Amino acid sequence: MTLAKKMTAAVILTGLLAGCGSAPSKEKVTEALKPIMPANFTVNSVEKLNVIKDVYEVVVAIDKQPTVLYVDKSLKHVISGSIVEIASKKNLTYETQMKNRNSAVQAVPPVAVPQPAEPIKK
Repeated sequence: MTLAKKMTAAVILTGLLAGCGSAPSKEKVTEALKPIMPANFTVNSVEKLNVIKDVYEVVVAIDKQPTVLYVDKSLKHVISGSIVEIASKKNLTYETQMKNRNSAVQAVPPVAVPQPAEPIKK
């Protein structure tokens, strides 16, 4: 094998391996979760969870309420519950929920508060 072919093979292999670490698309996660989720859910984000290998943090909205789930790389398993970092006692799930809940609350327009009617004068 020539040097040029070896270099080309190395570049292709590097690209394939780099792609293995990327998060699954929202569309793929949506399809994987459909059998267990209500019909009105949407996947807002999918991000690699850096603290656990091959696990991805998924923020879904159900009736516009954000919920945090976790999926494995193969999209065959879903984890529902909190992930807590033992050393710092930091609840990573709670932090993501609050970040997404705050953005959902800001997106809701304010509602006009009805004013009391004027008393009837006799």
